[in-house]
Amino acid sequence: MNFKSIVFAGVTCCLASTALAGDQYFSYKDWHVQIKTVDTGEDLRITCTMWTGGDGDPIVGLSISNGDALPPDVYPGVQLTESAVRGYATVLQNDQTVNFVFDDGDSAQASVYAGIDDEGIAFADTNFAFEDNHRVLQAMQRNGLIDIVGPGGLVYSASLNGFSASYRKVAEQCGFTVAGVIY
Repeated sequence: MNFKSIVFAGVTCCLASTALAGDQYFSYKDWHVQIKTVDTGEDLRITCTMWTGGDGDPIVGLSISNGDALPPDVYPGVQLTESAVRGYATVLQNDQTVNFVFDDGDSAQASVYAGIDDEGIAFADTNFAFEDNHRVLQAMQRNGLIDIVGPGGLVYSASLNGFSASYRKVAEQCGFTVAGVIY
């Protein structure tokens, strides 16, 4: 095999790896979707993440993998994720409760888990009770806005414009049905 053949084989191999281990991004109004595909050597793992917010604001979103239990058996949990500038605390604190209040008056309570990450950055994540995940996704589909209210008042208002299209893309890419959430 000559040098050119070796280089061509190497480039072809790299391009194939890139195609299998690549990222795809999509935007739907105020929501974003990232699809990460990784060949683990044993299987092809696809992780689908959708979110709104960021750029200094909290993020509201969800993440699911084609290796997880999937809808309609198990629905992914929506989270609000907050991080603070190094040396500062997050607005939400550990063990607090927040309310996700929707336009139509529906609401759901989530608990807060807060701490410091490996890089010394304060974070706070919310989690719904497992049995509330499906109901929260349905509320997100039928509404236009969520107000996330903590003990000190409004923490963040998240737009739901583009939520349904984002959820459809995540379902398509990670291999589950939108039935039960998107009608």
